[in-house]
Amino acid sequence: MQGIRMLEGYRALDLTDEKGFLCGKILAELGVDVIKIEKPGGDAARRMGPFWQDQADPEKSLYWFAYNSSKRGITLDLETEEGQRIFGDLVKTAAFVIESFAPGELEKLGFGYEALRGIRKDIILTSITPFGQNGPYRDYQATDLVVMGMSGELFMTGDSDRRPVNVSVPQACLHAGADAAVGSMLAH
Repeated sequence: MQGIRMLEGYRALDLTDEKGFLCGKILAELGVDVIKIEKPGGDAARRMGPFWQDQADPEKSLYWFAYNSSKRGITLDLETEEGQRIFGDLVKTAAFVIESFAPGELEKLGFGYEALRGIRKDIILTSITPFGQNGPYRDYQATDLVVMGMSGELFMTGDSDRRPVNVSVPQACLHAGADAAVGSMLAH
């Protein structure tokens, strides 16, 4: 039995790394035709374990498959003229663009929000960063632990007389991806 596919008929272009994979995964599970765009050489997350049958191979990353199943894929170099042309053509067919570049990076590639709106007026751009696109922390790098601490999540973990305890596997990006999917759907 297939689940509810309430967003069938829409397309998303997924330019995320591990900071945003879950956003596209959720949209795909809701019926969106998600196209995962990887740079030449493949996404770095393909080299993250665990691996199927313990064989370290970009085609066997269970981490990659967990968050990118239900998506279609394309390799595209957005730093080339041809890659930018193809991406622009894909934007014409998409309702959503999801990205997790450093703040301002998408704009440097020629695809900031205003440029995307010039291609498709009703495009929804979802940007996933540790500290947003502007503001005093926008360029700060962050680990999972830092984001969990800055968000207040660690306030709820551990004992009151000790420092906070990190929660199992990295969680901040998963929360961000899920929240980004909700935000994308609200914007839609």
